[in-house]
This record gives sequence, C-alpha cells and structure tokens, in this order.
Amino acid sequence: MTDEMTSRFEPTSVSHPGETIADYLHSYSWSQRDLARRTGLTPKTISEICSGKASVSPTTALALEKVLRRPAHFWLNLQRQFDEAEARRETSKNISQWQSWARKFPIAEMRKYQLLNVGSSDAAADALLSFFGVTSPGGWQSVWDASNVAYRQTRKQIIRIEAVSAWTRATELKAQEIETEDFDQQKLISLLDELRVQTREPAERFTTKVQDMCATAGVAVVWVPELKQTGISGCARWLSDRKALIGLTLRYKTDDQMWFTFFHELGHILLHRKQHSFVLDNAAKDLSDSVVDPKMQKSEEEANRFAADTLIPPEALSVIMTSRDLSDGAIKAFADELGIGPGIIVGRLQSEGILAYHEGNALKRKFEWDVSGDSSRR
Repeated sequence: MTDEMTSRFEPTSVSHPGETIADYLHSYSWSQRDLARRTGLTPKTISEICSGKASVSPTTALALEKVLRRPAHFWLNLQRQFDEAEARRETSKNISQWQSWARKFPIAEMRKYQLLNVGSSDAAADALLSFFGVTSPGGWQSVWDASNVAYRQTRKQIIRIEAVSAWTRATELKAQEIETEDFDQQKLISLLDELRVQTREPAERFTTKVQDMCATAGVAVVWVPELKQTGISGCARWLSDRKALIGLTLRYKTDDQMWFTFFHELGHILLHRKQHSFVLDNAAKDLSDSVVDPKMQKSEEEANRFAADTLIPPEALSVIMTSRDLSDGAIKAFADELGIGPGIIVGRLQSEGILAYHEGNALKRKFEWDVSGDSSRR
C-alpha cells in the first residue's frame, strides 16, 4: 500500500466501495495515481474514494467499469449498500437515546394483543417508530398534534396520551386492511335497521357481518382492545373524504354498552362530519362521567340521542317503561318484537332508572378478548 492509503475510514458492517478498489489496486500492483491516469479522475478523487471519504458516483462507476472490468452497477450497488448501512448506524445512535420516550408506551399490552412486533425492550423505540410510520419522537408528536382529536373520556382514570395515540394508530392500521366503497350517507342510513338486528347475534357472527355491511357504505369498523390509561370506548374518524372509521373497544364488556357505543359513533359519522373529523369517546349514556370539550357538548348529546333512539325508538321505549311486567321473559318478548338483543333493553332501562343495575343482567351478553385481540362471547 502507498502512503496515500494510510488514511482509512471507520469500518462498518458493510464495506465502502473504496476498500474493494484498494483490493484491486493491490492485486494489480497499481498506485492510486495509476488508477487516476487510467480513469481520467483526479488523484484527490481516487484518494478520497479509497479512504471512504467520497462516494462512487455514476460517472465514476462507468470509469471503473472500463478500467477494473466490473460493471457500473456493481460499484453503485456497493455504494448504495454502504450508504444504507451508514444511515442505519447513525439512526441507531438516536434510537438508543429514544428509549425513555418508548418506555412511556404500553409496550407489554401492545405485544399481548399483537399490535406491536418487538422482541426486546431495547428494540422498542425502533418498533414504535415503524408502528406510527414516523422517523422520530418529534415526528410522532407532530402527527398527533395535527390530528385535531376531539376528546370525550372518563373522569375516573388518568389518561396517557402515548397509550391513546397507540390505540388510535392500531385502529387506523386495521382499517387500512378493510376495502370499502366510497362513503355513501344514504346507504349507511338504509343499513340502520339491519345493523340493529345484529344486536341479537353472537360476536363470532356479528363482527364480520357489521364490517361487511358498513364497508359497502364507506365505513371501516374495527375492534381493538382498550389499552390501560386510555379510557376509550370508541372513536369516529374520517381517514379521507371517501372513507370513515369506527373503532371500538370492549371497555364495559357487555353488549348493551358495546352496541350503544357503536351507534353513538355512527351518529358522529352521520351528524357531525363537518364539525369533528376525529372524535375519541367514552360513550357512557350520560355525560356526567366524562371530560368533554365545551364545543363538543351538543354533538355528544346528539350522538347519544341518535344511539338511544336508533336502538329503541321512543314510542317503543314508552310502552316498555310503562309496562307492569319487566321480568326477564317480558323483556325477551319486547326484544323479539323490536328485533334487538334483550340486553339492549336491560341496559336502557337501567340507565333510565327503571331497573336497578343488578337487575336483568342475565340477559346481557358478555364479551372478552382472546390473546390475538379478537372479541368473543364468554
């Protein structure tokens, strides 16, 4: 080697093409000046390439093709591989500094429900960046701040924005897997009666049915397990002008609460498209348990009324509430007549104070998540 080769770059897992050029020079017993004369490149350029300080350009690759008899794409591929490895090495330096940010997220829960594929805590930051589709914690913060979320969440627990953003991102990713027609409001309205009927079905039947029906009207419906410190029952969101998203948890684990939340979110989609593009809900049947932006108060009340009246029309509710017989058998008969699940009626009567909260619960269906995050009937 000549003195010009004593200045070497810091080695990485992928060699700079300059190392391969240096090997050729050694094999041919050429100096860098010999290569400069043959390629028409300056000695300085050859020196910087061999020392890893300069890149192999397309023009240089074509010159090397003639002189060293290896095709230009060979040299360009070496450079591309090196540049990628260098970029990853630099990024990994930042990743190691972002572990404190990653620890704010519910990694264990996300792994449990298969929302995040990460093998060790050391790799959590990198996995989270891929999950959110950003390149840095700052990018995550910017995307979240720009999402313009309208909140309605429970007062009864501490909320962590990291957990909330993880849940909403999971709903978005699941919704991307669902092909939908362009949003059609009249089509969605026409489906309401058929959607009500699904309240009578077990989870293993209604989930796919609801998804398929709503997809024909431009709405992707997904179920994602609630993460701790989110307080979320569901969300309504516009992914584009042509596609809406309804995300649901099983926060209250009973069919009356889940279906009320579903129709509550449908209310946001149908009634409040111009007011809120992204609403996160703790969709209890009253607002006393919730933290609500004053600007949302009216729309939340409207969504509640939409859900309540769609599930049980006011005239039918009046008949039920004035009935002298509210036994399980009578409630089942009312449910059969209305074409809805009996648990829906029980939940409504409990919220109206007609039934105590311990009465009629045997008529409710209960749900739980399996380890893959799918909902099922207990």
